[in-house]
Amino acid sequence: MKKITLSLAFLLFGTFAYADSITKDAFVKADTNKTDTKDRALYMPRLITPDELKSGVYGGLAFSLSSLAANSTPSIFFDKDGNNRMTDLAIVAGYNFNRYLAAEARGMASYTFDNGVDFKNLGIYLKPKYEVYKGVTLYSLLGVGRISAKDVHGNSLKAGETNVQLGFGADYKLPNNFKVFADYTYLGKDSKGKLNNKNAIFKASAITTGITYDF
Repeated sequence: MKKITLSLAFLLFGTFAYADSITKDAFVKADTNKTDTKDRALYMPRLITPDELKSGVYGGLAFSLSSLAANSTPSIFFDKDGNNRMTDLAIVAGYNFNRYLAAEARGMASYTFDNGVDFKNLGIYLKPKYEVYKGVTLYSLLGVGRISAKDVHGNSLKAGETNVQLGFGADYKLPNNFKVFADYTYLGKDSKGKLNNKNAIFKASAITTGITYDF
């Protein structure tokens, strides 16, 4: 009887030891899978909304210094013949597909201007971007837009054409999902414009700075 009792005891002990071994192996594998998943996330960024944002949508307000030049190169900071300089209010709206790419739309309209030139631009862009330092991101703007301009005192100047627009800039992440940004954008040209009732080629550019919020 004692032998049978001891045999049962050894059998039960062996069973529990084996079950415990399986359980430990299962936990080790589960932990390994978690680690692997975490490690994969480091070099496989999500392709939808970034985790750190409430959603991919963002929007904001900005101010621009813009230039519209007739038959010459636009100059934002210096006066020269054929050049008109404006100060603009801009609205920005966009969506972050992931940490490397966004789509962005901008509308801007002048509220002060030289020589009575009322200037507007509406553009939509792809926005490749890359974080070069903690909170600091460099980006480019690649898209199309339409510039429009007219002389508020008469019909001596008129421009309005859709064209390729290109830009580059940087933003800095602030607390609570705010970002400040600054960029330069070449707003394209209008080869069918009019100046003093004569054909003219207009070119435009802008420097923009503002703040956005990630919703």
